[in-house]
Amino acid sequence: MKIFKVARIRKVIDRTFEISVLLKAFFGFFEILGGILFSISDRFIMNNFIISMAQQEIAEDQNDLIANFLIKSANNLANGTQVFAVVYLIFHGVINIFLAVFLLKNKTWAYPWSMALFSLFIIYQVYRYFHTYSFELLFLMLFDVFIVFIIWLEYKRKKKAI
Repeated sequence: MKIFKVARIRKVIDRTFEISVLLKAFFGFFEILGGILFSISDRFIMNNFIISMAQQEIAEDQNDLIANFLIKSANNLANGTQVFAVVYLIFHGVINIFLAVFLLKNKTWAYPWSMALFSLFIIYQVYRYFHTYSFELLFLMLFDVFIVFIIWLEYKRKKKAI
C-alpha cells in the first residue's frame, strides 16, 4: 500500500514538473515576442495605446487608481527603461526556452543550471518587488520559486537513480 502511494506521489511530481517546464517555455516565447514588439514599437505609439485603454475608465471615474497609474507609467517610461525592458524580456525568454528544452530532454547538466539561473532571476525579482510592490511580479516570483523546487525534486530523484 505504501509503495503504491509513493508511486502515485512520484507520478504527480513528474507530471507537475513537465507542465511547469512547459509553462516556462510558453512564457519564454511570449517574453521574446513582447520584447520584440516592445523594441519595434515607438514610445509614442505605446503611450497612446495605454492612454486610449485607460481613457474610458478616466471618463467614468477621474480618480480611478489603475487607469491613472497606467497613464502615469506610460508618461514616465524613459528610453533607457524601454531598452532595459526589451533586453530583459528577450534574454529571460531565451533562457527559459533553452533550459526548458534541455530539462524536457532529461539532460542532467540542465537541472543545476536551471536552478542557479532561475534563482538569480528570483533574486532580481525580489529586488524589483521591493521597489515596485507589483502583484504580478510577486506572482511570477512565487511561480519561479515553485519551479526551482520542482526542478530540485526531479534532480534529486534523477541523482538517486544513477
